[in-house]
Amino acid sequence: MKIRKKVKNKGIGFLAAVLFVFAGVWTTAFPVQAASGNVYTCTVHPCYAHPVTGEIEDSGGEASYATGQGMVDGVVYTTGILELTDSGEYYLTVRFSLMDQTSGHSFWVQNVGDSGWATPAVGVTGNGTDDNGTTADICIQVPGENCVVRCSMYVAPMGRDVVFYLYPSDYAAGNNTNMNATMVTDASGNGETSTADSSGSAGTESGTGDTGSTNTGSGITGGGSNLSGSSLSGSSGLTSSGNTDTESGEGSTETPALSSSIDEAAQPSTSTDTELDEAQGLSLSTATDASEEAEKTAGSGVGGPFAVGAAVTVSGLILMGTAAVIIFFFRKNWKRWGGGYDDDEV
Repeated sequence: MKIRKKVKNKGIGFLAAVLFVFAGVWTTAFPVQAASGNVYTCTVHPCYAHPVTGEIEDSGGEASYATGQGMVDGVVYTTGILELTDSGEYYLTVRFSLMDQTSGHSFWVQNVGDSGWATPAVGVTGNGTDDNGTTADICIQVPGENCVVRCSMYVAPMGRDVVFYLYPSDYAAGNNTNMNATMVTDASGNGETSTADSSGSAGTESGTGDTGSTNTGSGITGGGSNLSGSSLSGSSGLTSSGNTDTESGEGSTETPALSSSIDEAAQPSTSTDTELDEAQGLSLSTATDASEEAEKTAGSGVGGPFAVGAAVTVSGLILMGTAAVIIFFFRKNWKRWGGGYDDDEV
């Protein structure tokens, strides 16, 4: 009995030692490559319709355009940052509001002009709060600065998923926000190896003055691994189509200029006159045509075939009525006027 107890105790001790070793592996810091490059502040344009084609993919359709655009404007902040590494990778960070009322965020990306979508690496780099609740800074790997991001999320008050888009533009060198630049940690041409904590403690101020803690991307999906600390592993292999005016490299001091080819987001395609008649009860274009035709008819004094026929008919009826009255008058007074005697009676 004592021997069995000793063997059992040794087995438990060995198992505990193994678990301790594995726990130490997962909690210790690991080395990651600190990318060098440039950081830009940019304008983020949230769109209910695709900014290039005007297509609405959300189930609300064109009838819900005004409501959908208002909702998207309330969720997506209009200022973000774009990180461009010396190796040619682009990372767009956008702040999302109403995170406590939305979930299941998913993202797809494409270059402007493409028809297909690629699934990017995605992660949360900061959390905070605003007047509408909680916020999250979401970093998305994009194929270039001239890109479109497709977004999908579940909106709890609506009870369904919502699909919308966003795109960045108006790039200015430097990070003029309180969002974290998590990929580019050194100036262009000065890449070196640094150590990041796997617990993701690199998060700093985010939101409206609150101290944010970096999230590992729970509930936010893309095509690659989520952000962890200051590294993004498992990149989806997106190819860049961005054009730079100058090359970044060793000894380079000039920041490449970035731009977007989208001057203004496309509006949804307009409905036909029939659809407008059914939706509004009156087509403005049809009403305008009818009023213009009436003005032309009144001004010229000449009607169409229908008007001419109506005038002839009315004139004929008047003449027939007049003749009937005359005949009736003569018949009534014929004898009085001496017309009632026959020739035999004379």
